[in-house]
Amino acid sequence: MIGFLTPFRGWARFSGTGGISLQGGWGVRTSYIMETAFFNGKFLPKNEIRIDPDDRGFLFADGVYEVVRWYEGFFFDMESHMARLKRSMREIRLEWPEADTFPATALELVNRNNLNNIPTLVYLQVTRGVAKRSHAFPSSPIPPTGYAFARGFRPEKELISKGIQTILRNDNRWIRCDIKSVSLLPNILSFQEARESGALECIFMKDGNITECAHSNVFFVIDDTLVTHHECEKILSGISRKNILKLARENGILVREEPLPVARLGEITEAFVTNTSFEIAPVISIDGKPVGNGAPGPVTILLREKFDAAVRSLKP
Repeated sequence: MIGFLTPFRGWARFSGTGGISLQGGWGVRTSYIMETAFFNGKFLPKNEIRIDPDDRGFLFADGVYEVVRWYEGFFFDMESHMARLKRSMREIRLEWPEADTFPATALELVNRNNLNNIPTLVYLQVTRGVAKRSHAFPSSPIPPTGYAFARGFRPEKELISKGIQTILRNDNRWIRCDIKSVSLLPNILSFQEARESGALECIFMKDGNITECAHSNVFFVIDDTLVTHHECEKILSGISRKNILKLARENGILVREEPLPVARLGEITEAFVTNTSFEIAPVISIDGKPVGNGAPGPVTILLREKFDAAVRSLKP
């Protein structure tokens, strides 16, 4: 069953069992519904789904995932999400014949869970499947495991618009951060440290340069130029990142896709992070030190407005 959905610093938090309660601008919904999920080609009540303990996703984190956002009528840039999903699968040599059906599956999950008019995230995970534990790929072909679910969330735009605090830590992840792998332990530990320090994101640094964040891409404004790490194995190619770069160039903002040295953080006048749920969130402090004047800057605000306008233009 779906747990109670409560606002929690810009993210959805579920607790309890038995139903879903949505608050805020939507009013309160007190009806109780069975959550439907997708598992290996079928739509099932989520509490009936069972994962085999020999699934390689469980044993080895041998799989990839994708998250798309439903904007109460459409999915944002599903094409780019699909391209990234297929690339991640190719990079780990994983074949999932149902990949092209995911857009239809995601829409069906929204419909079956009565989320059509609610901001929603649809999560998909594909693993190499069930086989006797061995580091080597299974010697005989086995069917992959496909699992997806949809859950409404509260965007908390007011909180995001005020800006978030961040921490700065060494990037100790594996080198293939361009693969959207389900193996996220370093990200989890870093994000938990951020949360325990009162921050909402952890910015990573590697070899003296800023890379990205625990679950976001990060941008800086320095000398009136927007700077973010170029696409390579050190960062994930974010869908929001791609669209923000496009909007920046369309609005005459000078862009440099290159690493920002940590030593130059004192020179930045603005910073913000991008991801599917936050979209764009201004960064107002890093390790307790204010960014610029400690408030969202003009470039960040402009891009936020342009992104919001782009989303509105897509609404049915």
